[in-house]
Amino acid sequence: MSTPRLLLRPPRVFPSSLRPRPHHQQYQHQQPQPQPQLSPPRRSFISTPKTVRAKRRLPYDHQRLYEIIADVDSYVRFLPYCKESRVTRWTDPIPNHSSSSSPPPTSSPPPRRWPAEAYLTTGWGGLEETYTSRIFCVPSLGIVEAISGDARTEIPYPELVRHGLLDPAADAQASQRPGVFKSLVTRWTVEPAEAAVRDDRFQRPWSNVNLSVRYEFVNPLYTAFTSALEDRVVAAMVEAFEKRAESVLKETRSDPGAAR
Repeated sequence: MSTPRLLLRPPRVFPSSLRPRPHHQQYQHQQPQPQPQLSPPRRSFISTPKTVRAKRRLPYDHQRLYEIIADVDSYVRFLPYCKESRVTRWTDPIPNHSSSSSPPPTSSPPPRRWPAEAYLTTGWGGLEETYTSRIFCVPSLGIVEAISGDARTEIPYPELVRHGLLDPAADAQASQRPGVFKSLVTRWTVEPAEAAVRDDRFQRPWSNVNLSVRYEFVNPLYTAFTSALEDRVVAAMVEAFEKRAESVLKETRSDPGAAR
């Protein structure tokens, strides 16, 4: 009869991280570890000036177009989003300087007054603002500029002096009670088009008309609210001016596609 053999196995060795805990430690209460507090991301709204532009090429003399642009009193009759326009102050009579790019006239035009300040009410995108604008008419550069709020004109100082213009009211107006706009600058510029785009068949001069609107809201939330409308607003203003020119000047374009 054979004797049974005793099989001996080596003891199992566990890594320290996998070793079973003693029985008296297995059910000890575990203290919860504090979780880091994650604050929600903050969305900052910073008020910065925005500029939108539009332009047209029109088959009219630039000086005649300039007269229409400088007629601020008539804005309420044809400009969209303009609910009131009234000139409250005029410049002293000054020489009627023509554009520097046009040939000198044979006789100097008589001195005339230009709008210097206007009371305006505008509204778009559900917002409405009534304010006083400082007007800068600089015929030598083909510029008609309306400024309100704490903005300052960027027209070169020698041209301002040449036309008897200054901007002393900017600081005083900026200290007034703010409205919707922190600053608003509307600049129209009209100049003769290059000879290559003139309509020589009908001896009709062409002009380039540019409109830029630079604005900054007091409340930056308004910027996000109206950003989808800004391009349409400026395009509508230029289109309305084009129709006004056709009505006032009683002229018809020979090539509608060339005016775009």
